[in-house]
Amino acid sequence: MNYNNPIPIAISNLIRISCAALFALFSFFYLYTIQGYVLAAAQYVFSGGITTYSRLIGAIIITAILMLIQHLVSKLPYLSGRWYAFTYAPSFVLLAVLTSLSRNTIQHFTFGSWLWILPVFAAVYVAFLMLMRRMPDASIAQGDYTIGRYLWTNFATLLIMMLLCGNNASAHDAYLYELKAEQLLIEGDYEGASHVGDKSLEVSPRLNQLRMYALARQGLLGERLFDYPQPFAERSLILFDDTSTRLSRFTSKDIQESLGAWANSSVNNVDQYLDLLRHNPATSNNALLGDYVLSSKLLQGDLRGFNSFVKKYHPELSEPSVVTTMPRAYREALLLQASAISKDSLSKFADTLMLANYWDYINTRDTETDSLLRANRLRRQFGTTLWWHLDYML
Repeated sequence: MNYNNPIPIAISNLIRISCAALFALFSFFYLYTIQGYVLAAAQYVFSGGITTYSRLIGAIIITAILMLIQHLVSKLPYLSGRWYAFTYAPSFVLLAVLTSLSRNTIQHFTFGSWLWILPVFAAVYVAFLMLMRRMPDASIAQGDYTIGRYLWTNFATLLIMMLLCGNNASAHDAYLYELKAEQLLIEGDYEGASHVGDKSLEVSPRLNQLRMYALARQGLLGERLFDYPQPFAERSLILFDDTSTRLSRFTSKDIQESLGAWANSSVNNVDQYLDLLRHNPATSNNALLGDYVLSSKLLQGDLRGFNSFVKKYHPELSEPSVVTTMPRAYREALLLQASAISKDSLSKFADTLMLANYWDYINTRDTETDSLLRANRLRRQFGTTLWWHLDYML
């Protein structure tokens, strides 16, 4: 190898520009699409609610700062050619620190393991620079100007740092969904909030509380009640310990306000709270109350309680011809009641498709002998029905 021929400026510029473009795109989209909601929550908590975070502006500013840091590091004469991507290492580490926020680090303002990782990284990076200083300057053999020799090592280095940075994120999917749903509710986008994480099995009581409220505001709570996993019963509707406005921008207090009244300290369960609302003339006619009462009964598997209230909120039950216009979860509950009385009355409460699904569910549940196969098949085919919820979630 001849070390007397430095890398041509054109090749050096191509390496620099391509690495900058890749890092900027990764940083911006990672901050904007994945970590933006976490940073918004962190800024809200750390500032005591005084300031707000814009995902778009925040992603642009942070990316610009990280690019500036890289530019300063790139002034070191030891990192060029195949080693140029390592000038992004400090920026990647700072990006990893920013995006390692979780519920615990935000609420308790702790740096966690970064207190020792950062000094160790600094020492290792300085040692790496000293090693590079002793190596021959980046150069190229006479007449050998193959750009691929230099690009693939830089791109591979950037890819590894991207994967390490992304893998470092501490926030769980359910927490990210909570923050996204919270932001959408604040913006009044109830439809968007109701679809957050709806294809995922990741769930938490607070996430479901936010999604249930979004559905209720659209008048779809009874229709899509079981479109999500519901392992928390009626706690999916209202969490009475989710009232800290210091930690969250949207809490159960906002939901209670929409229902007409805040719960006092003596109220500790959903049924008690809803009963108080029903008996209060100022709140008994609230537009959201009926869906919350009926959904609470279904989430608890209390079909008798559901039957005692359904006629009050759905007087169309007296006209069998319009019963099929009721929300799906309510019709599924009525179908179960009709099935217990007489098979001849089933058609009064369900359309042809619902009846076919119901009999398919019963047939699979009662004939499949392999318990694991039965459970998987029922969840896959009927996991969004009241019937599956009663058999497998309670």
